[in-house]
Amino acid sequence: NFISVTDDCNLNCQGCWVVGKEKNCRLKPEQLNRIIDETKKAGSYFFGILGGEPLLYKPLPEIFKKHSDCYFQLFTNGTLITPEVAEKLRQCANVTPLISFEGDSEVADIRRGGKNVFQSANQAIDNCIQAGLITGVAISVCKSNLKMAMSSEFIKSLIEKGVSYLWYYIYRPVGQQPEYALALSQDEIRQLRQHMVDARMEYSIAIIDT
Repeated sequence: NFISVTDDCNLNCQGCWVVGKEKNCRLKPEQLNRIIDETKKAGSYFFGILGGEPLLYKPLPEIFKKHSDCYFQLFTNGTLITPEVAEKLRQCANVTPLISFEGDSEVADIRRGGKNVFQSANQAIDNCIQAGLITGVAISVCKSNLKMAMSSEFIKSLIEKGVSYLWYYIYRPVGQQPEYALALSQDEIRQLRQHMVDARMEYSIAIIDT
């Protein structure tokens, strides 16, 4: 189950479906608690937490602690994960951060509409792993980062850092600035999927495709 807790974000990514929506659009804590409680009654205890940038939603750590019988996957751009934030997540004991990694130092800033995004993502990964969190990396694969996504050096660098899983999902042009030119061709999608099949067999890291 995926829940978008807020539309607020500190970046402006290409193809984002949230850009242009009303500011301060977020769930009230009681609404979020009710959604989780009702979902648990239906037998589901795993939640993907989305934004915007979900770490801008201040009640989040208390929500995690309140629902200690659940496990949460936190989809985040990583820019707000300081060592202190990573430690707070560790103390919750039921959270795995999934940090977006959209390209190298040049591509990431263009893709995400920010500055030093590549460096921030790398630091966030280090902070989470040093805190003892099961940490994943997500890539919205498009033309500008396809080569990196299929690079053995990239996967090996994540393994060396201690990343536990890698989540690929195919870029979809949506939002006010959909950037159709970044969309993969059918042949590129086939190449990517073959790469994921091969990589699952070769590397000691979980690889997920959506």
